[in-house]
Formats: sequence, structure tokens, C-alpha cells
Amino acid sequence: MFATIPLKVQLIMLLALLYLPSSVAVAASYAVSPLIIDRDLEARDIVTQTITLTNLSDQAVRVFPTVNAVTIGASGTVETFVEPSMIEDRASAITSWIELPRGRVELGPKETKEIPVTVRVHHEAPAGEYHAFIGFPEGGNRPEAERVVYTRSAPGTVLRIGIDQRQTEFLRLSKFAVDRFVTASKEGGIVYTLVNPGDAPVVPEGEIIFYDTRGQEVGALAVNEGGETVAPGKELTLSATLPSTLKLGKYKAFLSIEYGQENRTSINDTAFFYVLPLKQLILIFGSILLCAIVLALFLHRRFDDETLVPEVHDVPLYTRSSRSEPKDHDIDLSKKM
Repeated sequence: MFATIPLKVQLIMLLALLYLPSSVAVAASYAVSPLIIDRDLEARDIVTQTITLTNLSDQAVRVFPTVNAVTIGASGTVETFVEPSMIEDRASAITSWIELPRGRVELGPKETKEIPVTVRVHHEAPAGEYHAFIGFPEGGNRPEAERVVYTRSAPGTVLRIGIDQRQTEFLRLSKFAVDRFVTASKEGGIVYTLVNPGDAPVVPEGEIIFYDTRGQEVGALAVNEGGETVAPGKELTLSATLPSTLKLGKYKAFLSIEYGQENRTSINDTAFFYVLPLKQLILIFGSILLCAIVLALFLHRRFDDETLVPEVHDVPLYTRSSRSEPKDHDIDLSKKM
């Protein structure tokens, strides 16, 4: 019959039976409840529980809260106590997640006090099960009370935390750029960079769609055709070339990326660019140059035509055979100066 009970329930029952004798032994003095706190959490979760201390006697009781990580054997019993100072990895140290008042607790006769216990799961906590014993041993001072815990005669609460296997999938687009002016499709560079700030690997998928100035789709490219993975805390830069079907003109590139296993999420961005094929540019420039040459020749022939020059007549030149009488103002060049 016991074999049909789920393993998790068996563990709780065995832990309760383990500490039941100690609770009975001190029942005349004070009691702690609950005996078991069982929670399934995720990384970064923060929860608060309350542990109740009740003094059942007519005398004051002095207890010291303690927290110890424990290991559970195959039979469901506590095998060892692990002191917090011996645990190096805070991500997997359940004692570093637990917060509660560590000062001395004074319980008056018949008094009841509630002790808040806060669990802050580490953001890098590996998936699995974690166990801790939150004890409330009685003693004259803390070292004396802590020694009581290791004898397993102190009442307290067993805390079990199960960390879910689910991880956060998150992807961020840090860059998406297309060459502003493209003279050849093979040279048209498309570059986009993806950053994974989450804690789970992500495989991006999607496409880049190209639209002309009229808003009509003229081409498309697949994103991450190689199926590369963006590891947690890493970035991935991908590149591609423009479709060869794009002609002369202005275009818009629309990037749409999807990711996620359980919940599909998408990120989008746009970029504008111009396609100026080199062959077409040479053809257009050559046509313009040819037209300019033809026009220049036409104008030259038009204005250099002899029929457009006004008629020129010969003007006769008459010379006199005799000299006129010299005048006073004449200069005689035959005389030597």
C-alpha cells in the first residue's frame, strides 16, 4: 500500500515522522508549525511563508532560529546537515535564498509568535529539488542552541523547494542595416545582430520582405537559413545579399523574426535603400553623353553654316599719285633727329 503513494508524498510523510518524536518531546514546552513547507518555484521567484511558534508552558522560552541545508537519502530520511559556510555556489545554495530574523526569540508563557520566512530563488538556480531545515532550538546562547539542531532533537520546519525546468526565452534585435546605395545585387549587404539576454538558447526564424515605393512585395529572403542558435548572454550577427530581381529604384526591407518554443514571439524592424545597377547607370550616362554630343554638333553646324553669314562686298581702295602741299603741323620723317 505504501508503494502506491507518490514519491513526493512519501518524502513529506517520512520527514514529518522523522521530526515527530522531537516535537512530542518538547510538546510540553513549545511547538512549531507547519512541519513541512513544500513549494514549486522558478528562478527569480520571491515567496513569503509564516512559521508559528507557540509556547505551551507557563515559563518563558528562549529559542534561536537556524537554517541548514540537508540532504535526503533514497529512503526519504535526512542524511546530513550542511552548514551555510560550506556551500560555495550561491546559485544552488538554498540557505542563501532564505531570509528570516536570526535574532533570539523570546516566548512568554502561553505566547504565540509568527516568524516570516522569505525565499528569494537565485536567478541562475539550476533545476532540481532543494531541502533545508529551519530549526528553532532552545538554549542559553546561539552556539549551544545550534548544537541541539545537529542532535535532531530541535523542533522546526522542513522546507522543500522544487525549481521548474522552464527557462526564460528572450531575444533582442540590436542592429538591422541595409547598404544605403546598392549598385549590384551581389554587393548589397544586409546585416542584423540578435542578442539573447535570457537564460535559454533561442533559434530565430523568419524572413525579410522587400517592398517597392507602391507598397507591393517584390522579393523575400529567409532568416537564419542555417538554423544557428543564440546562446544565453551571447549575440549572433547574420548577413545576406539582396535578391537579384530588384531593379532600379527605392525599396523598403521589412525584417520579421519569430522565436520561442512554448510562446511564439516576434520582433520587427524596417530599413530603406536604393538600388542603382551599375550597367543601367552606365547606359543612362552614355545615353545622356551621346545626346549632348549630338546636340553640340547640331549647334555647331547650325551656327557655322556660310549661308547664315551676311554678304560681304569688296571696298575699292583709292591712292593719290601726287602729294598735297605741306602744312605747318606736318612732321617731316625724312629729316634726321
